Amino acid sequence: RPVIKTLYDHMEPLNDLEFHPRSPILVSASRDDTIKFFDFTKYNSKRAFTFLKETHNVRTIGMHPSGEYLLAGTEHHMIRLYDLTSLQRIKCYTSSTGQNLHYGSINHVRYTPDGSMYASCSKDGQIKIWDGVSSQCVNTISKPHAGFEVWSVSWSRNGKYLLSNGKDSTVRLWDCATWKMLQQYTGHTQQKSRTQAMFSYNEEHVMSSDERSHNIFAWDTRTAAHVATLQSGHSQNIRSLTFSPADVAFASCSDDFRVKIWALDKAPQKQQ
Repeated sequence: RPVIKTLYDHMEPLNDLEFHPRSPILVSASRDDTIKFFDFTKYNSKRAFTFLKETHNVRTIGMHPSGEYLLAGTEHHMIRLYDLTSLQRIKCYTSSTGQNLHYGSINHVRYTPDGSMYASCSKDGQIKIWDGVSSQCVNTISKPHAGFEVWSVSWSRNGKYLLSNGKDSTVRLWDCATWKMLQQYTGHTQQKSRTQAMFSYNEEHVMSSDERSHNIFAWDTRTAAHVATLQSGHSQNIRSLTFSPADVAFASCSDDFRVKIWALDKAPQKQQ
């Protein structure tokens, strides 16, 4: 599981990462109030080729499956929408209504694979589901982690399941038809620093990080059994994990200011 590239260009810790679905571009969000775009195919280039300047700490970004739009969540309670049709002239939109908005900082935003909806979670302990076209809130889960802050949300490939991660040191799997919890993943510690959980590329595993060891935990999605621990090499807390939509690879970013891109030749192996 080699790290194949490390990128440097932020002045503060990184919070989130997203791969562009159609181009070899990795997008990063940072506490330095910027969103940066990296071409990871250029071997000698380790810095961003363009960036966006925000007014607040950028806590999360979510790429539309078309690659034409980008959601951004900051310390402000209102989600931003960027039009990426032209990376030379990027436009920004915000909601015109205050109804059904979060009342705390945005921790995470993610589109469904078809872009029809997106999910957000916040310091307010809620998960909200939004229409992907109108950006109107269509559902709110009030206390998905027993009132604790919700740190991340991630959709399954078919859009029928949602993965959430919370300050209660649990990762939870939700049925999007009934919004009932189906499974819970435990054994790691996540109580001080905001981090994320995600499905593996084939959705056979759920992955998140442990704030004590800075390593990556993997569980069996169906049984919730802990099957592997990946030694990350990060020296600080891991803020984000994101799988490539095109390759059997994922990226991790950390408070150590580093992005690491991992190549997986096979799924995480069961511990002996």
